[in-house]
Amino acid sequence: MSEKRARFQAVLDGQAVDRIPTGFWYHFFKDELDEATSQADLIADNVMGHQKFISDFKPDFIKLMSDGYFHYPNASKWRTASDAELLTVTSIGHDHIWITEQVALVKAQHAQFSEDIFSFYNIFAPATYLKFALGGDDQLVNFVNTHSEQSIQHIFDIVSHDIATLVARVIKQGSADGIYYSTQNIQSTSDQTIFNQFIKPSDIAVLKAAKAAGGTNILHICGYEGASNRLTDFANYPADIMNWATAVEGVTLSQGRAIFPNRVLLGGFGNTTKDILYQGTTDDIVAETQEIINAFGDDTRFLIGADCTVPRDIDLKHLAAVRKAAVRQPITV
Repeated sequence: MSEKRARFQAVLDGQAVDRIPTGFWYHFFKDELDEATSQADLIADNVMGHQKFISDFKPDFIKLMSDGYFHYPNASKWRTASDAELLTVTSIGHDHIWITEQVALVKAQHAQFSEDIFSFYNIFAPATYLKFALGGDDQLVNFVNTHSEQSIQHIFDIVSHDIATLVARVIKQGSADGIYYSTQNIQSTSDQTIFNQFIKPSDIAVLKAAKAAGGTNILHICGYEGASNRLTDFANYPADIMNWATAVEGVTLSQGRAIFPNRVLLGGFGNTTKDILYQGTTDDIVAETQEIINAFGDDTRFLIGADCTVPRDIDLKHLAAVRKAAVRQPITV
């Protein structure tokens, strides 16, 4: 076992480490929404992006990007489908190219590793894939409200089944250590019915599938573009590591311990061009790193990272500064 893998495992086990593992990531496509299925050049861009990032930064652990596979097959056709048509939808099947290409992608990403580190493949919640297909939160709410409960439940069951198949295969066959599972509350309504009835059960089904495959789960409660979430809604999700947008939610990493008492916590840094990680000096970044660490006191179950993906043009020296500074300093009196 490599030093970085052993250090990460020690954090999972609640043990003290000589340096807090740090992990950051960004998208390798100009537009991560571009469809990569059957597009060899885009798939190569993804793989080579990982190769360069790993070579240049040498991360302690990594999120494997699913750029190009944000669109669940055929879901956009459901925008105008009737209840009867929705009820005829079937699984895409475990050998669908959308699944097999992602398994092959994870294998290719791993082939770029120069050292043995924990890796987590990016997976979106079934509800998020539906948002991408339908056009956003408003459209998802309208989709649910204009169809029968039976047909909506059927769609969530089908999509979650296929995503569960995908996660099991990227773990068992692709050799990912687990998944980086991105979910969030519905942003366009405070009514929790859709979340409680459809989103949460489908989230848990996918996370359980990853666990059953032997995976370690990172739950990413996404604050993309300022999306706000009820963090307590996710407190009982079957995830080992919890990550949320500390800047958006106004809940620091250490403060999250009250919400997630028995989990490893990941994050601490804002991820936008306005935040210290991007625009601060090395001294600023070192000071922020130490502030994150000191806030945990004797608590050892945390990892340092960002609220979400960082800008593509971030100076890697900034990320390296966090890693170098991520050691507990002796208390002086």
